[in-house]
Amino acid sequence: MHLACTSRNCYRALMPVHLQIRDLPDEIHQILQQRAAARSLSLRQYALEVLREHCRQPTLEEWLDGLRQLTPVTTSTSPAKALQQAREAEDEALVDVRGRS
Repeated sequence: MHLACTSRNCYRALMPVHLQIRDLPDEIHQILQQRAAARSLSLRQYALEVLREHCRQPTLEEWLDGLRQLTPVTTSTSPAKALQQAREAEDEALVDVRGRS
């Protein structure tokens, strides 16, 4: 727990924040309500779930930064040839499975 203290008092710095969205278009509101109802959730619960999932995903810039930190790999096979070989192996596996059925 983090405390923010002044000479007079201490309080939790991580208090829940109330979020209000003004001028939400009716169409978006209806979609959110329908999706919440389909999952047996309140609009508040559903919106919180959507926001949590959104925050779990990296932004494009975060994702690109992660890519930039990766060490480049050199291969003896071109990427196009490796992809072709992988597709052929997958096709062969499907033929084997279907042939045995």
